[in-house]
Amino acid sequence: MSQEASKGYTCKKCGKPMHLVAESEQLSDGSRRISYYYKCSSCGAKYLTEQLSIALGSNGIIVEKKAFKQVNK
Repeated sequence: MSQEASKGYTCKKCGKPMHLVAESEQLSDGSRRISYYYKCSSCGAKYLTEQLSIALGSNGIIVEKKAFKQVNK
């Protein structure tokens, strides 16, 4: 994924603009996982940027965040 200042992110594969997508899913243990990624509407390439995991614990709500570094080659 490459970045242009005026157009946001563009796809490394085809050069078309990418869109930020947020996707939520409920897992079998009752927790939730929310994924943020950029998706190319032209070729379908996905670049995961961040994931949140939300679960109920014995002392309250547990939130874990994973951020993924994008490698530009």
